[in-house]
Amino acid sequence: MNKLYAYWQSLRTPDRYFNISYTLMMPMMLLLPFTVFFMWPIAVALLALWVCQWNWHEKWENFKQNDGIPYGFFMLGIFLIPILGLPNSTNKSIAWSVFEGNIWFLFAPLIFLTTSAKLWSRRHISTLFILFSTGEIILLAFFFIRGIYNTIETGLIDSMFNNIFCFGWHHAYVSLYATFAYFLIFHYITENNRNIPKKRRILLYTVAIFLTINIFCLYSRSGILIFLLMHLIWSGYAIYRKPSRWKCFAGIILLIFSFFTILILLAPTNRFTEYYLSLEHERDNDKQTDGRLIIWQAAWDSAVENLPWGVGTGDGDEVIMNKYHENGHWIGYHHPYNAHNQFLSALLTNGIPGLVLVLLYFYTPLGLAIKHRDIFLLTIFLLMFLNCLVECMFDRRAGVDFFAIMIPLLILRCKSLTMYNEQCTMYNE
Repeated sequence: MNKLYAYWQSLRTPDRYFNISYTLMMPMMLLLPFTVFFMWPIAVALLALWVCQWNWHEKWENFKQNDGIPYGFFMLGIFLIPILGLPNSTNKSIAWSVFEGNIWFLFAPLIFLTTSAKLWSRRHISTLFILFSTGEIILLAFFFIRGIYNTIETGLIDSMFNNIFCFGWHHAYVSLYATFAYFLIFHYITENNRNIPKKRRILLYTVAIFLTINIFCLYSRSGILIFLLMHLIWSGYAIYRKPSRWKCFAGIILLIFSFFTILILLAPTNRFTEYYLSLEHERDNDKQTDGRLIIWQAAWDSAVENLPWGVGTGDGDEVIMNKYHENGHWIGYHHPYNAHNQFLSALLTNGIPGLVLVLLYFYTPLGLAIKHRDIFLLTIFLLMFLNCLVECMFDRRAGVDFFAIMIPLLILRCKSLTMYNEQCTMYNE
């Protein structure tokens, strides 16, 4: 308890507004994997504190120094996308709910990037990431225990897979969170392996294995493929950083790929094979397929028919449903499936301006990742880009809140590391 209190004291700064804001951010990060219910109240409280500071000139200077330009304006553009589509929208209530759901695209740059980077120590940012990872691990532990219990009760292994495993949560988003938490741990282990006490190292390895197993149990096709691709990139980065340990990292890659291959082959339902069979059925004029290619075709056709301004913010799903009906894609019509692609969704609802703004949103994490050679900014860019190819990430609060909060935090992490390295250089000189 004394260690925890001392750690808490080390997070305090002379800036009382920052201390209060940071205190609110801690439960926010812990609860982020569980629910979006608390995100709105916390956002409002943080914005109220932000206004109370009233130091607008200082905020503007901090905003510029923290790479708020052009990122903040791109975020503002993403936030305003629903407004662009309001005049064309017939479903105004849905359009305004989308606008409300994008609130963190506006608040995150204001709250994070207008704060002095000097207040954001590496410990502050690491603590928020630890809390996020802890929340995700607790959620997955709940899923896992519940799945085992239901399997024992029913004798059916299905309780350990797919959406049944994560009842009430969308498996693609939970998989996204688990993947990010995994690579936070992977980075810490690879960078500090020899300096980590033995008990903590065992705990971290156990948690990493647990996250890997759960990513498979979530059984999101895109989630598994993205995790494997990211592991290749991260292992290559680790080998680049520590060439002498290439055999270790190559062994990890081989182990991870073998693990997923064996489990996919042993799983009661092979969703990867099922996907290709459904497309073969489509070629045989069986319209009962659920292949994403069919969904994307319907979204693309609908978007092209409504260029250049789109159908309106609240009308995208209804237009796609009509296209499913027209094409005889009854499963997509009765579920109903959205576009399952953020770029197609933006093009459909807000036309060419909406698509351009979404593409610009990717500019900052990629540009800063290249500029600072930062693996985490590259990771968040790839996670965002790859997931947006297969899901409408910005049409759900689970996607909006995650990316809107994580990107500014990673930008501040970059700034904090830069200042730390500069101080080390000055000290050595």
